[in-house]
Amino acid sequence: MTTPAALIADLEAGIADAGESVIVRRYTAPTGSPRPKTDRATRATVRPLKAEELVGAIDQTWSRVVLSPTAIEDLLPIKKGDKVVVQGKERNVEFPRPIFVQDTLVRLELMVSG
Repeated sequence: MTTPAALIADLEAGIADAGESVIVRRYTAPTGSPRPKTDRATRATVRPLKAEELVGAIDQTWSRVVLSPTAIEDLLPIKKGDKVVVQGKERNVEFPRPIFVQDTLVRLELMVSG
């Protein structure tokens, strides 16, 4: 049986090979100039949603971002309203989906808009 640590290591290796650099961002105050925030650089795979996932208000500007939890542990849990900066553009986390194996968080799948 594969351990959670092995699953995380496999995910991180795959993202290192096929992913891109992103920033996970959480604003720490509602206002301010500059607005206070916490940024964590990491790698992630960023893919457009499939045609069958485009329903209601979800359109082709949305993407699925998959990343490992290890580089952003101090920001967990990721929640709606957090941000992911992809290729310099700040995107909104709309639907965070944590993936657990044997009660261990091994992956985050985020649907982002913008």
